[in-house]
Amino acid sequence: MNLNYTKYKGFSLIELMIAVLIGLIMLAALLKLFDNFSSMNRTQNGLARIQENGRYVTMRLKKDLEHVGYQPCATISLDSPQRIERGFAVRPYINFSTMTNGLPSTKVIDPQFMIQGHECNASGNCVPSTDSTSFGIDPSVNNLPAAGTSADSRAFQTDILTVRYLASSGVKIVDANINTLFLDQNPSLKPLSLVPGDSVLVANCFNSMILTSGTISNDKITIPSADIDENASVFWAKGQNNTRVFNFTDDFVTVTYYIGLKNHPTSGNQLISSLYRIENGGEPQEIIEGVERFDLTYGVQFNDGKVGYLSAKEIEEYNDTSKCITEPLIPSSFGIPKLTNQDGCLWRSIFAIKVNLLLNTIYTSSTSNSEIFTYSQDAINPQLPKDIPSGINPGRMYRKEFTETISLQSYNL
Repeated sequence: MNLNYTKYKGFSLIELMIAVLIGLIMLAALLKLFDNFSSMNRTQNGLARIQENGRYVTMRLKKDLEHVGYQPCATISLDSPQRIERGFAVRPYINFSTMTNGLPSTKVIDPQFMIQGHECNASGNCVPSTDSTSFGIDPSVNNLPAAGTSADSRAFQTDILTVRYLASSGVKIVDANINTLFLDQNPSLKPLSLVPGDSVLVANCFNSMILTSGTISNDKITIPSADIDENASVFWAKGQNNTRVFNFTDDFVTVTYYIGLKNHPTSGNQLISSLYRIENGGEPQEIIEGVERFDLTYGVQFNDGKVGYLSAKEIEEYNDTSKCITEPLIPSSFGIPKLTNQDGCLWRSIFAIKVNLLLNTIYTSSTSNSEIFTYSQDAINPQLPKDIPSGINPGRMYRKEFTETISLQSYNL
């Protein structure tokens, strides 16, 4: 009896080794492909983040800057021609109240108080100084941190900008006598939300006065006798001139922008630089991450009609006051001495601000820390990020410049 056995034959050792080698090659290729896709995804996400952040930060800056120096009735069609000098709203605020928002408690609040820039160097020193009482303004209202290279510090060699404006449409005044304003609504309700002792701005197309609110009733505000004299009567505040009242304590805002540092959430040896906003001396609020540079130049018009773009340092150190526009006019009925052009008077004739921002991708988006970029405030040629002015770790990131020229619509008519 013959039995036929089928012979089974497996892979030889050499065949197995070849198969394993081919598998390893394919796995390495897949890993490389995955790494390439991951790197590409990080790059695309980082660049998309830069683009979105750049668009948002310029929009946010415009929201504040376009309102710099906003005053009621401050338009070329409504303001008195006697208060317009070469297209600028030069009407000052006339003050009979004690200021609590950093402004000087003087009889006249000059329009140059409405905007103040600071050009800061690689040592953190600024011109004008952030510590001085520039124009009599209390610097503590800015609540700025000191420059440094640790979390919660202000970044070196980045500018600072402070602007002021009214953030309310106010309430219409229907009638007035020597010390009483009659309104078309209850002043304790929004948008005024007044309480006794608040400063109020009373303004129309010809005059503006800051006074202290006294007794408040359903439809009227009484001004304390201490604020009323032959020059501070509110009898002129008649409704036919579109006269309105504003809560000057709450609705006149001081906004400061600067670049600050914070800890990186995933990297212990790296910091993130962000643009921060301070309103009325409150806690700094982060506007957007990844803002590495913040440089400003100011479009200035001289009294001969010529224009130029100057830094804050150049404006501050410009000592030819004869080139400034005519001093703000003060109604003779107030009996207040005329203002004169002094150092800093060019701040009154700013018609635009050119903003240069350098943004990075915040998180690792490149395979190296030597991705070149161009920042026009330094040079037109590409540069490496190895020595960024803030002094912090540049990280492995991409960088992009954003530039926006913002017209001061309320300041420049």
